[in-house]
Amino acid sequence: MNILLTNDDGINAEGINSLFEALSSDHNVYIVAPFEEKSASSNAITIRDNLTLEKIDDRRYALNGFPADCVNVGLNAGIIPGIELVISGINHGPNLGDDVFFSGTVAGARTAFIFGTSGIAVSLDCLESSSFFADASRFILSFIGDIRRRSGTVLAFYNINYPDITADEVKGVRYTRLGRRKYSDSFRVVHNDETTQVLQLMGTIDSVAGKGTDIEELRSGYISITPLTLDCTDYEYLKRLR
Repeated sequence: MNILLTNDDGINAEGINSLFEALSSDHNVYIVAPFEEKSASSNAITIRDNLTLEKIDDRRYALNGFPADCVNVGLNAGIIPGIELVISGINHGPNLGDDVFFSGTVAGARTAFIFGTSGIAVSLDCLESSSFFADASRFILSFIGDIRRRSGTVLAFYNINYPDITADEVKGVRYTRLGRRKYSDSFRVVHNDETTQVLQLMGTIDSVAGKGTDIEELRSGYISITPLTLDCTDYEYLKRLR
């Protein structure tokens, strides 16, 4: 299978390169990833500025754009063969609950889904570095085989969070719903004069973890897999109108 990898941590990040190594054993794998970190860029795309694509080798490219740009180029620029699956990650840090709206990692998979290609976002529940990227990569390799056997070519969009523990400690796999994240943001004034303020984002994130949520299952030592879609319509509101 032809697989495209992207991320929001940049072309040199450990997570994406671990995934590239693991998946290349069974698949034709290509990377189009940002030159540098583009975390929390959501589904931003470049529409007026030119994009510069740097060829690193026959399978890896770096782009001066966002994760969504990378997927768009990988699918539609005619540079690499027809892609059957897009995987975004492995992200250095979890993407849970409301994070899916801000995450550049999830946006990579979402962009594939928008263009009619299945997408998987993968995150590791670590702060920055971890010893378990290889374990998470091997899981994704087996997961791809499982979903192809079960679902064939059905279009899908998954958000996967892998716990930062050894493979022996992982309790299993749980299909989950999104929890909630509460962002308590504040700003520190770095510079202030008569006309200009320079602000630095600060704050904390609290999680609301109900039964069956990605947050709860990940905390409990399970791999969380949340099937996502694009429709944000408030159907309960429409019912009330009727």
